Amino acid sequence: MKTHALITKSRVPPSEADEELCIRFVNTVAWRLRDPVEDRMKTTTALLEWFAAAGVADASFAARLRARWENHPREGESFRESAVRLREAIYQILLSQIGGKAFDRSALKILNAATGAHVHGLGIVPSKGRLVWRSDKRDSAADDLLKPIAWSAVGLLMGTRSRKVRQCQDERGCGWLFVDESRAQNRRWCSMGDCGNRAKVLRHYHRHGGRESASSR
Repeated sequence: MKTHALITKSRVPPSEADEELCIRFVNTVAWRLRDPVEDRMKTTTALLEWFAAAGVADASFAARLRARWENHPREGESFRESAVRLREAIYQILLSQIGGKAFDRSALKILNAATGAHVHGLGIVPSKGRLVWRSDKRDSAADDLLKPIAWSAVGLLMGTRSRKVRQCQDERGCGWLFVDESRAQNRRWCSMGDCGNRAKVLRHYHRHGGRESASSR
């Protein structure tokens, strides 16, 4: 039975509060291991909404960019394409780390460019009980939004937790990444409440010969 054919609802990652910023960014693509994938950043509006929700952009900066891009759509689309290139570069680098393979030099070049670019007064400030990134200059470049993500990726890759990065093994092709903090280092799914629970139901189905539920998420 091709269960992925039953998938119709837009996929939202499980609780991401404890995941690295770079992994949350990579996971804006769902169903990476099947065709077609589901990209949650197909528009500049969706991109800015994610940046704001992730604490990468404060509301005022995001509003300024949204207004500017309404008048200069090509500029907004160019930035979205840059963001996607960085996201996919980080994904490829993390996959190489997971598989113990040689790192893609073009992907490393993209990541290094994002971390090495000039910073326009970017810093963290409190906002509604949490810390968010904010630029103290009104003429700040949109590219500043990519720097915290790039720094997060470098911090993860250069630290001991890099060897704990995993990719969800759900048979439908989930493909979301996560850091395995389990004591036994044997976590297989992005979330026990999502893919893990489905795998548990399927094991029960195969053991007892019942019919698999056709429900989708």
